[in-house]
Amino acid sequence: MTVDNRTEAFDIVISGAGIGALTLANYLAPLGFRILILDRRPAFDPVHRGELVQPLGLSILEELSLLDELKKLPHTVYRSFDFLDEGGRLLMKSSYEAGPSPFHYALAIEPHLMDHLLAKNLSSHAHVVIRHESDFRGFSVDSSGVTATYERGGETWTVLARILVGDDGRHSRVREIAKIPGTAAPYRDSYLGGSLLLPEDLASLPPAIADTSGRYFLGPRSIFFFFSVSDRRRFFLVLLPNRDREKFFAGGTAHVLGRLDRQIPGFAEMATRNGLDDPGRFMELPVWKVDLERWCDDGIVLMGDAAHAMNPHVAQGRNQAMEDARVLAPVLSKALLSAPLVRRESLLPYEKARIPVTRALHRLADEMTHVWNSGNPFVVRLREAAFRGIGRMPALENKIVTTIGGTRIVPLTPWDKLRALFAGLLPG
Repeated sequence: MTVDNRTEAFDIVISGAGIGALTLANYLAPLGFRILILDRRPAFDPVHRGELVQPLGLSILEELSLLDELKKLPHTVYRSFDFLDEGGRLLMKSSYEAGPSPFHYALAIEPHLMDHLLAKNLSSHAHVVIRHESDFRGFSVDSSGVTATYERGGETWTVLARILVGDDGRHSRVREIAKIPGTAAPYRDSYLGGSLLLPEDLASLPPAIADTSGRYFLGPRSIFFFFSVSDRRRFFLVLLPNRDREKFFAGGTAHVLGRLDRQIPGFAEMATRNGLDDPGRFMELPVWKVDLERWCDDGIVLMGDAAHAMNPHVAQGRNQAMEDARVLAPVLSKALLSAPLVRRESLLPYEKARIPVTRALHRLADEMTHVWNSGNPFVVRLREAAFRGIGRMPALENKIVTTIGGTRIVPLTPWDKLRALFAGLLPG
């Protein structure tokens, strides 16, 4: 009910319209809960960034009957990824066919397209409202529920709710105000990224650009990931050591593009056509680790990057946010039936189910960062041998693909790593 013209009542208010929030709303909307999603952006605008929907995310979209609709949007299907050394020699081909999921592929897409799809699916539910250009400001909790405030159009508005969900990113204001303890800090290195729009005449493209395969080039203190998100759109990530842009571009943009062109011939020309001869056009993508002691309290619960921002090495950020939603939805639906305020005790099944998974991914990401980002020649040599060894041992490849696919987290044991190393050092 409306209390006055600036106060509204909902069952759930969500700060941030991330993929977790949109997925959660899609699970809960058919149950009739009144949901308000606040997002400070003016719209789900293109960001020309690529995202991988892993088998975990694909299974969630199928549950929501949205997978077929997603496949109608521009995308690229990946059944494998190539890992190469700095000179372009193949170290390992990681194939989803080796994994246990019924989805033996990942799907690459521009994230705003997926967000639009989930938002459109909510539009038929009048009790679900997505309010853009709304800046969440704060909240208070008492026995009658949550009182949240936000700014929109130069005015302050109030929402009365039974639960506040924070899906507001690694710098979460919900988390900050709730004083949730834990780690929230950047990694030493970050990434630069960019998007290339290809000409309509794809037949005229250099073969390496036209090729839609996903390629990771790993060198000493060097990572270059190049992949397709549609027929005409390519996306790339380049490691930015120590987050030092000035040093990275010290030799000039042409030097950077030339180095990448040696790995993807034709890259420099295509990047220049897309305005990437200007260093300022390279997007910096900070890498954060958020690892919290708890994810919920009376009247509040966190999800997505607000709860567990993780390194992209594990390729799981978007997918784990969707899994947050899948696990949280039945917990919330049960809790909302019992009291005007959702208490921490009723949210514990969500926290207990999700924290061990994300912590396992954090441990894996930290290990991968230490090895993948290394410039130590000895570590680089061992890394390349381990990649070759994994590629020769189907059981280990199965573990890797299962973990990256998100269906289960099965990191390599110390014995697995030794086996991979020895197998990779043998002549192949």
